Amino acid sequence: MREGVLGVSAGLVYSHAKLASKQELEEIANIISDYKRVFAVHLRDETDSILQSLDEVIDVAKNSGVKLQVSHLKVMGEKNWPLMDKVLRKIEKADEKGVDIYFDVYPYVATGSVLYTFLPDWVSRGGRKLMLSRLKDPEIRKKVIKEMKEGSIDYSKIMVSSGSLEKMVSRRNVSDIAKSQNKSVEETVIDLLIAGNGQIITITKVLSEDNLDKAISHPLSIISSNGAGYEISHKSSGDLIHPRDFGSFPRVLSRYVKDKSLLEWEEAIYKMTGLPATRYDIDNRGVIKRGNFADVLVIDPETIKDSATIDNPYQYSSGIDYVLVNGKITVEEGKYVGERAGKIVKD
Repeated sequence: MREGVLGVSAGLVYSHAKLASKQELEEIANIISDYKRVFAVHLRDETDSILQSLDEVIDVAKNSGVKLQVSHLKVMGEKNWPLMDKVLRKIEKADEKGVDIYFDVYPYVATGSVLYTFLPDWVSRGGRKLMLSRLKDPEIRKKVIKEMKEGSIDYSKIMVSSGSLEKMVSRRNVSDIAKSQNKSVEETVIDLLIAGNGQIITITKVLSEDNLDKAISHPLSIISSNGAGYEISHKSSGDLIHPRDFGSFPRVLSRYVKDKSLLEWEEAIYKMTGLPATRYDIDNRGVIKRGNFADVLVIDPETIKDSATIDNPYQYSSGIDYVLVNGKITVEEGKYVGERAGKIVKD
């Protein structure tokens, strides 16, 4: 913390962090709070138990005084979509009571995650090796399949995007793979995890458009990508990456400002720039102001639009004419000019 990190993150849905107790989270949060940094937390569960998972992190923030960021807030599974109003109300009440809380959201109804996160929570506790040994046990496998069938996730909508398996299963829906093998989608998910040594990345349409509208337009939301940076040449790998990696921010301006009129231009841009910079105490960035670093985009409001899709994610967006990073032109007339002007940002 003393070396300048902006905060600490915890992915409580993932196997390596599932065993972290609330007490452990509070101990970490107390340290983060002392340095006035951000604690960014992916909820333990975003399906049936999302309200309890949200209560946990709000309590941690309340008890520690830490600045809480709920990472890429969403409610998964159609059965659970009506819970979104309660989720947002919990966040609002926490804010009203003095909890320093925001959440971030990305502008897609398809998630990108590792396949094992769609299993019942207990299956992946203790790590990947233990998870795989459970899935290979015939009796435990029966129990897992039963719980999967009783849950709220539609496994037929899961698409395999990348992993350690042969490319023959990449870009295919679990339902198609299941049909070709004459198995249920639940059995197929387990078989894929075993065959892929637990390392399977997926893209899955399990979110609600209405809920996404509510989250993006909410006053406590920060707009993020939850993505990574790729070169167009990565397409040759065969990996089916999420379109958010290329299209998130232009998509917000095109879809939620222009098409849906859910946000004003200034509000949307602030949610992507000034607000996160303020939230993470990144000085002299995030707004155009004399003395600030010149991180500037020159866009065409008429043509700004994302091009990346699930089927073809490796596409640059349109309508971005110039990009300046730390005062240096890095994109000119829509073309990257080779300038690398980035700097490591520290608190």
